[in-house]
Amino acid sequence: MRNRLLGLLLIGYSVFATIFQEVKGQNLKEFQGLPFITNHEALTYHAGIQNFDIIQDDLGRIFVANNLGLLEFDGKSWARYGLNNTKVRSAFLGSDKKIYVGSQADFGFLSHDGQGNLAYTSLADSLPKGLRDFDETWRVFGMDKFIYFCTFTRIYVYDGKVLRALDPGRRMDISFQVDNQLYTQIPGEGLFQVNSDRFEPIRNGDFFKDKRVSNILSYDRDRWLITTFSHGIFLYDGEVRPFQIESGEWKNEFLINYSTRLRNGSIALATQNAGLFVLDKEGNLLDHLDKDSGLQDLTINFIFEDSQSGLWLAMNNGLARVELSSPFSVIDDRMGLTGAGYAALKLDDVIYLGTNNGLFLWKNGKISFVKGTEGQVYSIQEVRGKVVLNHHNGTFLIENDGAVQISSVQGAWILKQHPKQSDYYIQGTYTGLSLLKWQNGSLSFVKKIKGFGESSRVMEFEDTTLWVAHGYKGVFKLKLSDDLSEVVETKLYNSAQGFPNNDLINVFKVNSRLLFTANGGFYGYASEEDRFSPLSEFNDLFGYGTVVADLEPDELGNIYFIEQSRLGVIKPQQNHQLSLNYSSFNKVKRLWNDDLANVIVLDNQNILIGGKQGFIHYHPSLDLPRADGPKVFFRQIRNQGKESQVIFSGHGLSNQPNATLEETTFSYSQNSFFFEFGSAHFESGEEIHYQYLLENYEEEWSPWTSEIKKEYTNLREGDYVFKVRSKTVFDEVSPPVEFRFTVKPPIYRSVFAYAVYAFSLFAFLFVGFKWLDRRHKKQTLKLEQEKDLELRQKDDVIETITLQSEQEIMRLKNDQLQSQIEFKNQELTSSAMNLIQKNKLLNTIKGSLKNLMEENKSNELNAQLSRLVRSIDKDLEGVEDWSAFAESFDQVHGRFITRLKEKFPELTPQEIKFSAYIRMNLNTKEIANLLGISVRGVEIGRYRVRKKLGLARQDSLSDFLLRF
Repeated sequence: MRNRLLGLLLIGYSVFATIFQEVKGQNLKEFQGLPFITNHEALTYHAGIQNFDIIQDDLGRIFVANNLGLLEFDGKSWARYGLNNTKVRSAFLGSDKKIYVGSQADFGFLSHDGQGNLAYTSLADSLPKGLRDFDETWRVFGMDKFIYFCTFTRIYVYDGKVLRALDPGRRMDISFQVDNQLYTQIPGEGLFQVNSDRFEPIRNGDFFKDKRVSNILSYDRDRWLITTFSHGIFLYDGEVRPFQIESGEWKNEFLINYSTRLRNGSIALATQNAGLFVLDKEGNLLDHLDKDSGLQDLTINFIFEDSQSGLWLAMNNGLARVELSSPFSVIDDRMGLTGAGYAALKLDDVIYLGTNNGLFLWKNGKISFVKGTEGQVYSIQEVRGKVVLNHHNGTFLIENDGAVQISSVQGAWILKQHPKQSDYYIQGTYTGLSLLKWQNGSLSFVKKIKGFGESSRVMEFEDTTLWVAHGYKGVFKLKLSDDLSEVVETKLYNSAQGFPNNDLINVFKVNSRLLFTANGGFYGYASEEDRFSPLSEFNDLFGYGTVVADLEPDELGNIYFIEQSRLGVIKPQQNHQLSLNYSSFNKVKRLWNDDLANVIVLDNQNILIGGKQGFIHYHPSLDLPRADGPKVFFRQIRNQGKESQVIFSGHGLSNQPNATLEETTFSYSQNSFFFEFGSAHFESGEEIHYQYLLENYEEEWSPWTSEIKKEYTNLREGDYVFKVRSKTVFDEVSPPVEFRFTVKPPIYRSVFAYAVYAFSLFAFLFVGFKWLDRRHKKQTLKLEQEKDLELRQKDDVIETITLQSEQEIMRLKNDQLQSQIEFKNQELTSSAMNLIQKNKLLNTIKGSLKNLMEENKSNELNAQLSRLVRSIDKDLEGVEDWSAFAESFDQVHGRFITRLKEKFPELTPQEIKFSAYIRMNLNTKEIANLLGISVRGVEIGRYRVRKKLGLARQDSLSDFLLRF
């Protein structure tokens, strides 16, 4: 059944016949839109406005010679290398992966260090002073193992170790490389070939002595194409012949700054004041891009074709990337077409384009508006050689580039020819159906058809039955009267008749077969059962649940489609199989018009897709397999923990599939990692997605994401492999790149630690066994002791009673001794107090006697009084009283005075007394009376005793003597 259905779908397509018919007389350029252009302003890449040269490394990254340094662009972010703050004029990627650069009064190379950082080394600095007198290094070339730095003074040759100079002895202009040979131009003399150390003129090279050459290209096996700045283009094979540009748009005054051959054989010209020109080999103009086309500047200094066949333009003000080789181009307001695209028709050499702003004609390479068609266009149809416009304001015939209204019924959606009565056409409108008739060589409105009032945007005939799809009710099956004046039979089909629901049901006719689509896939009508059932041959292809908005077949059996999430083409294969191709269309998915989405087949090589701004043009023959697959790389790898350190900075990793950074080991304190990655796939723009996996941590690859960073924190010890891969807008997946690393365990989970744990466990078990053995012995001993205890208990009771008796006796003796000590202390205190009173009295008497001696003039009396005073002084010294006191004091205070004398023999008797009185806790005044000195004398005595006892200032004298 399936093969039969597919066979019916493919019947009637004769591939070879339609190809030849289509190619005949077709002009590709005539129906081509504008290429995709991405402009990069100086504010975007944060450098100077002028750019002079462009190269690309093995990972797809672009490097640009800029007047503020060398720029690097990886598709997402820009970097700048200052290179001694000079203007960089030229760059070349060597086979050793070094980037050789020429700049203002300098040249050298950038190379990466072990961490992937690019660093600049000047080679010009190694030149002797006499060879350093050049100004600009405008070109850098590499041939064999040599690098050539071309200035206007000399050509410097570097073999990786030694730098030498080639000097022609006069000023040069720009140098060129052709077929592994170096050439230069000497003003006033012409073109020269550089051979070893010689500059040899080429045959007829003097033709260019007054024509400044901008570049020399290989044209074919035996000829060159030489472009000049202001004198045009020439072919050279030993003879010089002009090369004509077959276009009225070209003028030599545009000035050719640079030229290059593209991979498809085309010739690209960068001009000073007219933008970009692209020619075929015969000189026919293929493209001309200027500011009207979307370029931000007209002055182009250099052209570079990247690995994805995109053209990079180094301009006087910024950079641009142009996708000339893309099968897609854009027809929009830059070409004179305004509004969103809804309908199109190709008739003869004219293309009719309908937007929400009206109808436009594309004729002779120009787009113009058709007056009178202002407003929403719904469809454009060819009826017997006439162009019919179905419009919001009614129905129009387009004749002589003008519009003639033939029906004022608003909301004309579409016309369908009646299958039996071929002069009549049924038109779907906002409010039902209208009848139109072909007569007298024109189409005219007849009447409104009665009996049906639903909006009829989508409808198809099956024999005389008319199917009309409604956006949210279902699909109607209508039967018209014989005179087509009214609908005589109506039946609505929706979820009750097999559809999944009532919404988004459409009907399309593909190869005379009706296909119904709904919010759930493809369906077919079974007349025997009068209901709908799923069509597995399409649902298996798309997946059940798809919602198709438009289907459009071409003559080769291809069916172009638009569904809610993608657009593409169904291609017939061998054995009546079908294949679904949509990855190429992902490029323009964000641009299509999702209101009444439409795809229009103008012919087999010109497909239009309604866009939000104009139309998207698709050229199938340019949709070739992409040879340059995507590559992913690490921008930065950073290790984090107690310290943060950059491990890798983006340069030096191989571009080979599954490239791996050298394995590194990290301590457990540095167990967090940050990865930043990228992919320089410029066709994808911002629509590159990434997938990553950390082996030994994650089981599966992550979901696809646009994030370019991933961080892992607090990883456990182990061996890890971080992998990342990218996916382009075309669903192409890159090989992954890897970073292998090891996190060492913390000290408490190291091998040594586990050895210690094992030893500790063994020791614990050993000690445990020993403890159990000891415990058993103790229990045995305890039993024996309990027996002995019973025998000793009686003895213990007796001993306890005896001990208590002895303790009681000892306590009584101690109490008695304590009483005696207290009594002695009282005696000492009493004695001291008596001495104080006595001495106080004696001092009083002594004072009185001295006063009396001063008042009395009798010598005899004074002599007697003097003897009495000396007697009192002797008594105050109290030597005998002190000896008795000291003996009693030593008995009570544990030989204090004796011990004090023995330990501090330098103490005087007076200081011994002083110390004893302090131990008795006498105050200063009491001590002064006992010693017969003043209070000041007591303070001085304290100071002397402290000094001799060796006490610090913070130590208390009283506490020391009390504890001594």
